[in-house]
Amino acid sequence: MVRKTSTSSKVKKRKEAYKRQLKADSIPSDCVNFVNKDMPAIFSDVIKMKEQFDDYKIIKDVIKKLVSKVSRLDNERNRQLQIRNKKKIEATISNEKSILKRTRQIIWFKTKYQNVLFRKKENERAIKYFRDKYHNNNDFREKQKSRIKEHILVKYHKNTNFRVKNNARASRRILNKYHTNKTFRDKVKTQSNIHILNKYHTNKTFRDKVKKQSNIHILNKYHTNKAFRDEYKERMKTQFSEKYKSNKSIRLRTIERTLNWYRNNNTSERKNLRRLYNHSRRVMKKYTIIQSHKYAAKHRNLYMDNLNRFRQIVREGPDYVCVSCQLALFRNQVVPFVEKKYTKQNMSDEIKTRIQSYFNYSSSGQNKWICKSCSDKIKKRQMPSRAIVNKLKVCEVPFELKELNNLEKHLIALRLPFMKIVNLTS
Repeated sequence: MVRKTSTSSKVKKRKEAYKRQLKADSIPSDCVNFVNKDMPAIFSDVIKMKEQFDDYKIIKDVIKKLVSKVSRLDNERNRQLQIRNKKKIEATISNEKSILKRTRQIIWFKTKYQNVLFRKKENERAIKYFRDKYHNNNDFREKQKSRIKEHILVKYHKNTNFRVKNNARASRRILNKYHTNKTFRDKVKTQSNIHILNKYHTNKTFRDKVKKQSNIHILNKYHTNKAFRDEYKERMKTQFSEKYKSNKSIRLRTIERTLNWYRNNNTSERKNLRRLYNHSRRVMKKYTIIQSHKYAAKHRNLYMDNLNRFRQIVREGPDYVCVSCQLALFRNQVVPFVEKKYTKQNMSDEIKTRIQSYFNYSSSGQNKWICKSCSDKIKKRQMPSRAIVNKLKVCEVPFELKELNNLEKHLIALRLPFMKIVNLTS
C-alpha cells in the first residue's frame, strides 16, 4: 500500500525543483565583467521576488487542486446518493409490484386449489419435487433430517400426549419386529441375557432380588402345577439318593437325624394323637359316603317330580278349538266361551247380529272355547283378525285332489313349504 504525500511535502519538493532550475539558467562567470556594479543586488531581489511568487503560485495550484478534488468527491457522493435513492425507489416499486403479483397468485391458487384434480396434481408435484431434492441434494437432506430431529425432540419434551403416543408406537413397532424378525429377536435375547448376567454379577441388590423372585416363582409353581411338583420330588429323591450313596458324611448325618426324629416323636402321646387322627379320618370318610347317597336320592326324587309335572302339563295337546277362528290351541291360550259377555242388553240389534256372526259353533252341549285374542277384539266391538268371517274360511278340498299322494301334491303345489307341522296328539 502506497502512502499518500501531504501538501507541505509537495510544496517543499516543488521549491527544490524550482531552485535547481534557476541554478541551471543562471549567468555564467565569464560574462560578469560586462555587467554593472549594481547588478548583483538587483538580481538577488528579483530572485527573491520570483521565489515568493513561485511559492504563491505553487500554493494556489495545490489549493485549486484540493478544492477541485473536494468538489469532485462531493459531486461523486451526491451522484452516488442519487443513484442509491433511485435504486431504493425502484426496489420499493418492484417490491410492491411483486407483492401485488404474489397476492394475485395466492388468490388464484386458493381458488384453483379447491378443484380436486388440481389439488391432487399439485400435491403430487410438490411431493415429487421434494423427493427429488431430498435424494439428489445432500446438504438439503442433512438439513431436513436435522430440522425434523430437532422438531421431534422439542415436541417430545413439551407435549405429553405426543410423548405417550410416540412411546406406544415405538413399543408396538418393536414388538411387531420382535415377533416377525427372527434375527432381531435372537439379537435382543442375547443382548438382554448379557445385560442381565452383567447386572446379576455386579449388582448385589439385583442379585438378591432375582433370587427371591425365583424362589417365589418356584414355590408357586410347586404348589399349583402337579406335574412340576412330581418332577421336582423325583429329581430331589434321585439327587438325595446319589448323595446318600456316594457321600459317607451325608449318610451318617441323615441316619442321625432320623433317629433323633423317631426318639422325639415316638411317644405315647404322639401315638394316641395319630390313632385319633386316623379314626377321625375313617369317620369322615363314612360320613361323606352317607351324605353322597342322601344327595343322590334327593336329586333322584327331585328329577322324578319334575318329570311327572312335565308329563302332566303336556298330557293335553292343542285340543281346544276357538269358536271364532277355529284354531286348535292349548288350554292356557283359551277361555270358556259365554255369549252373554259379548252381547249385552243395551246393544242395538245390528251390533248384536254382527257380533254373533263372528261365532261359528254348533248347538251341541259340549264346552265351547274362545281364544284370548279373539275375545279381546270382540269385547272392543271389533272383528278379530283371525276370524273365519274375515274371509279366512278354508274351502272344501275337491275330490280329484283328495286321492293324490304326497309326491303328486308336492308336484302341483303353488308354494313349496320348507317346514311341516304335524299334530302328534291326534
